[in-house]
Amino acid sequence: MVISGVLLLLLSGCTSTGPLTTQQANYPADKVDARGLFAENCVTCHGKNGRAHTFHGWFVGAQNFANLEWQMGTTDGQIVNAIKAGPGLMPAFANKLSPSEIEALAKYVRTFRTTE
Repeated sequence: MVISGVLLLLLSGCTSTGPLTTQQANYPADKVDARGLFAENCVTCHGKNGRAHTFHGWFVGAQNFANLEWQMGTTDGQIVNAIKAGPGLMPAFANKLSPSEIEALAKYVRTFRTTE
């Protein structure tokens, strides 16, 4: 019982949606502040730099977006689907973010790509 409560508490940090999410729901993708959305909804697990070097990220096995191999082997469509459906322990955002917000976030995830 205690373990499930701790797990719920940890996962709840990954599902937060803030005022920016609501404010931009009707914006076209090119007007969405994807960096701000990432800060509100993704940083807890993926970290500010996208490398998933956070306690939540470690605990849930969050993807390191700076990983060149992952960046090269993952399509934009797969990123969009991951945001919508929430693979593994990641929550699904299909009912929390608008299609344009999801599209903007998918493009933003590409900015973490490294050349190493």
